[in-house]
Amino acid sequence: MKSRKTLSVILCALVIMISLFALGREGLAASSAVELKLWSGWPAKMDPAKPALQMLIDMINEKGKAVHVSVKYIGGPEVFGPTQGCESLQKGIVDMAYTAAAYNMGVIPEVDAMKLMETLPWEDRKNGAFDLLNKWHNEKNLEHLARASAGQGFQGYLRENITKPDLKGITMRVSPIYVPLINALGAKAVATDGGEVYTALERGTVQGFWWGGREIRTWGWNEVCKYIWGPPFWTVDVYVLMNKKKWDSLSAEQRKALTEIFKEYEKKAYDAQVSLQDEITKDLLAKGMKEIKFSPEDEKWYINMAYTEGWKAALQKSARVEELKKIVAKGR
Repeated sequence: MKSRKTLSVILCALVIMISLFALGREGLAASSAVELKLWSGWPAKMDPAKPALQMLIDMINEKGKAVHVSVKYIGGPEVFGPTQGCESLQKGIVDMAYTAAAYNMGVIPEVDAMKLMETLPWEDRKNGAFDLLNKWHNEKNLEHLARASAGQGFQGYLRENITKPDLKGITMRVSPIYVPLINALGAKAVATDGGEVYTALERGTVQGFWWGGREIRTWGWNEVCKYIWGPPFWTVDVYVLMNKKKWDSLSAEQRKALTEIFKEYEKKAYDAQVSLQDEITKDLLAKGMKEIKFSPEDEKWYINMAYTEGWKAALQKSARVEELKKIVAKGR
């Protein structure tokens, strides 16, 4: 009889312990849920790597459920300017940034070379380029997560019908990354923000510009610019970063899950962008723009010039990019 009572007490104790353990696990899971604050260098409707921003948000929120990770989009340039994003991320004001390498050169000079990468993101994760980029970012309390726009290049646009890569007498709107092209093409440069391009074209202050990809309809530039000029070159340098301390604070399971999400994201974004570029071009032509194609010789010269001048400028900013060049510059 006594032994039965003892056994009952032990069984009750075990049931209580198991229940408390289960509740503890549920409480731990709930307490480890993470909502990441995401900022973008552009207004959501003006994503230069469309559809990559919304795709990023959707994929993390859907696939991150299993490890209790979600993302909340807090806004774009209305929160703080594009070139302030990197420092805000370093300070932990935001957790994650969807931004351009061009905006971050003041903090990480080496990222000027990202636009010159001729490899694909999934190749970079095997050939050492991803790790090298992450090393440079880690030095600045940042974690490099994914390239978001490998499916599109930079494109020239002109108001005038110029059929060769020669811009003597032409004034081009530029941002710093395009400066290496100016002297080689004989053009003059006017630096403006993206929001000022329409007015500058309309008034004739500039006769052309370069832009990442072919989605210029959002800005209305196709209304004041007639020609898609020459072939695309380089690779649009939109990418995803996280504050390193925030990344390190995630559990190993959460970091592993996010890494797998980003690998899938890079491929899906690439495929979507390649398809979208063709659709946009057809629509621009239907709306009245014309496409100027160079001769094979001129096209080869133009693209080689863009990479030669681009690497020259990147190496001037940091000699360390030579290591990246050896991995990602195909035959250059």
